[in-house]
Amino acid sequence: MRLSEMLSSLIPLQLPSRMETHIWYILPNQVKTESLLKHYSQLLSPSEKDDLLRMRSDELRKKNALLARTLVRTTIARYQTNNSNSLVDPRSLRFKNNSYGKPELDLENDDDTTNPKLQFNISHTDSLIACGVTVNAHVGIDVEDKTRKTKHDVLALAKRFYSSQEVSFLSTITDTEAQRKEFIKLWTLKEAYVKALGRGFSASPFNTFSIIQTEESYNLCQAEESVGEWKFKLLDLAASSHYAAICIEDDGVRVPMNVIVHRTIPFVEDELISDWRLL
Repeated sequence: MRLSEMLSSLIPLQLPSRMETHIWYILPNQVKTESLLKHYSQLLSPSEKDDLLRMRSDELRKKNALLARTLVRTTIARYQTNNSNSLVDPRSLRFKNNSYGKPELDLENDDDTTNPKLQFNISHTDSLIACGVTVNAHVGIDVEDKTRKTKHDVLALAKRFYSSQEVSFLSTITDTEAQRKEFIKLWTLKEAYVKALGRGFSASPFNTFSIIQTEESYNLCQAEESVGEWKFKLLDLAASSHYAAICIEDDGVRVPMNVIVHRTIPFVEDELISDWRLL
């Protein structure tokens, strides 16, 4: 099948509503055919193709880099229409990096000013790649494999990277496995926040802010430099194999964040996921 025919399988979707995040994820082990990967490579810009060719990583990492770029392009295209009210071609999308290196849509030459400003963020492990999408609200996403092991003692790592309040919390957990899980949850949430800020890790070190769990949610506190208001969600994703954290800019209204999750193999199948749960 030609790529032009495959593009027609992308179904247009309603934009995320206020305080809503859409998550799309790929499980790399479900993408098995070389012909499909070849079609994916045709979506990339010349510079993206060059980046892949220059990668000195193993084949799995090269494949996942291709899948990540494919996921971003096909996901954003679902929400974008042109002047004839049809979906834009994923190949036509242009990207740029902000001053800190965070990728964002390049709409400088977009003639259609009716499209709301989509914000996106990407995260990946070897076994899952996820893209979060919002409208007119900065977003950060991070995914972590629940089985991820730490090379050093959890508390030693926490004292190196986390705030004193978070270290105190972890110190109260006597079970080592439970302590490891809480450490990874915090890492996932903190990374999502830093990515939502879009200023890079050097500008927002993990030990300069705390994320504390309450009965209803996770909250940012004790930030040395407060930058707006933020809402968090922590999800159990992909048959409970991964943690996924979402952080979005809060517009100041008392509207809870809503999350909609899809699993996809672009051009093959899309599935609305209902078995994820909040943590």
